[in-house]
Amino acid sequence: MSAVNELLTLQNLDITDTDLYVQSGYPWAAWDLLRKEAPVFWYQRPRHEPFWAITKHEDVGYISRNPGLFSNTQILRISDVDTVRIGQRGRVRNANRYGGSPDDPPDFIFMDPPEHRQHRSAVSKHFTPRAMKRLEGHFADLAENYVSGFANMVVDEMATKGELGVVDVVHELSSKLPVAAICEMGGVPEEDWEQIFHWTETLVGAGDPEFRRPGEDREQTLRRSSGEWRRYNEDLVAQRMKDGFGADLLSKLMSSEIDGKKFTPREISSYFTLLVAAGNETTRNSITGGIKVLLENRDQLERLVAEPELVPSAVEEILRWTSVVIQFQRTATEDLELRGQTIRKGESLVMWYPSANRDEDVFPDPYKFDITRDPNDHFAFGGFGEHFCLGAHLARWEMRAIFHALLGVLPKLELASEPELVAGSLHVGGIKRMLVRAAS
Repeated sequence: MSAVNELLTLQNLDITDTDLYVQSGYPWAAWDLLRKEAPVFWYQRPRHEPFWAITKHEDVGYISRNPGLFSNTQILRISDVDTVRIGQRGRVRNANRYGGSPDDPPDFIFMDPPEHRQHRSAVSKHFTPRAMKRLEGHFADLAENYVSGFANMVVDEMATKGELGVVDVVHELSSKLPVAAICEMGGVPEEDWEQIFHWTETLVGAGDPEFRRPGEDREQTLRRSSGEWRRYNEDLVAQRMKDGFGADLLSKLMSSEIDGKKFTPREISSYFTLLVAAGNETTRNSITGGIKVLLENRDQLERLVAEPELVPSAVEEILRWTSVVIQFQRTATEDLELRGQTIRKGESLVMWYPSANRDEDVFPDPYKFDITRDPNDHFAFGGFGEHFCLGAHLARWEMRAIFHALLGVLPKLELASEPELVAGSLHVGGIKRMLVRAAS
């Protein structure tokens, strides 16, 4: 259980140093202190533009539900100054390539209502509970196949290497269903799925030297990977134009209109990139984190195996517990007051979702992992406003399928080491490798 560190103060806490995240995990003690003493805190640290740190569940919900007061169009995520500059140069390159202005929104997440709602509606019906229900059986079949292959791999490793036999959950299991699901929905050929995962893993994790080629820096890695993905995406578009549109997401984007205008090539590329990347990166990290916490809480795992009907509830608790999306940023559109603090027009506010998901005022005993927790009003998918995650239902159905399939396997596994975290990421809490072995 986390507790406020007596040596930690508002003056010396750090919630933006990604090296600390890799070394120690999420800064729970710092968030605890902020919620207790300064839930709306003016945060100034080297290499970041100052912002208001928002750590309480109620305030994250309020900001999320009021896009007229808190805009998405300026800055979407808190980033260090180098990352901001890399993004600005990327906008200039895209404007030169596609036309338009560097100030044009990179994708629809950077839009406020009503534009955001109009763009979101182009594919939203593909992600409704009804649409996911139709895919439930298919997801279950895929999950069973992937889990069966994973279990066989663990057995083979044990047979050939004994106690030294380990298997990486991330690449051999967690990534499989999320990639398959979003790529099938997008109409991406199966033979390309592994490459798609590699591109998204690299684009999200470019701050980690492991994902770079020799001699590359972060910006060069981003430019190379995004260029490869862009060219592949353009080839997919050209193939659709040649073969005709189908029922897939890419075809839907290409045939959709807003106010009588079709999406531009730039909008199609950025929209599809967002769907594919978000559709596998967040969910596979939630699955990995869920496996970890269940292996570390055997009482909860045993209960889940005995009562498989608890899988949906367990998935919600895994989502709360892992809180894979760390933060999003908004910009105040007018002067206002929040918890006694005066927020000036143009100032940034950063919502810290893991902190909101440990808020003592909302979650009794928040540092206890409880698969029966009810209610469980977590913000793993955002604060229930305009920008609530488009793929929330997809992620839930995928995770339910995977953890149902894992019920017969997880009790036979144990962690072989602590997970290795993705370095340099302040937006997605990524696990790049997590080794398990047959339980002794």
